[in-house]
Amino acid sequence: LWGVSVPMQTAILGHLSKNAIAANSVATTFYQYLKVIVIAMSSTSAVMIGNAIGRGDMRKLREEARTLVLIDVMIGLVLGVLLFILRTPLLSVYNLTEEAYVLADHLIIVMSFVMVGMSYQMPVSFGIIQGAGDAKFTMTMNMVSTWLIVMPLSFAAAFWWKWPVEAVVLAIQSDQIFKGIPTFLRFRGYKWVNKLTK
Repeated sequence: LWGVSVPMQTAILGHLSKNAIAANSVATTFYQYLKVIVIAMSSTSAVMIGNAIGRGDMRKLREEARTLVLIDVMIGLVLGVLLFILRTPLLSVYNLTEEAYVLADHLIIVMSFVMVGMSYQMPVSFGIIQGAGDAKFTMTMNMVSTWLIVMPLSFAAAFWWKWPVEAVVLAIQSDQIFKGIPTFLRFRGYKWVNKLTK
């Protein structure tokens, strides 16, 4: 269900303009390269938390979880700043129209901020919380955020309110903000800890 939303989000931008498609394609390429690091952070967090739960030391588990969250945020800040700083030299590689270039530049700036939110939300929800055996929370949060908030907001922004391309992209990427709040609250409660082995 989450995968179905991805081409739908691309289709929303595709109905705006050719320059919007080109700009989003370029900006998303750079964003996806750095997203690989965040996915790796999520996988690493899941393994580390699984091992910590297996040891059965709750005090140590909490320490390691808090440390991982801090590392996630710091790496997110670095990736966001990196994307922001490198946007001009990266865009110079492409042969874009002036309007597409400006749009791509603005979209990369938007994604620089989104990168920070994603670098917190994804490793904590998919890595720590889901890695600890609480897959139901992550699934529910993603379905609610994607289908009840982001998709309606994106369609409304593009077709009803006629927002600028940058604002539509921000609406499409806003799930990183919406998912960050319940992820933070769930993490603080430590109800996600589930010992799955005897």
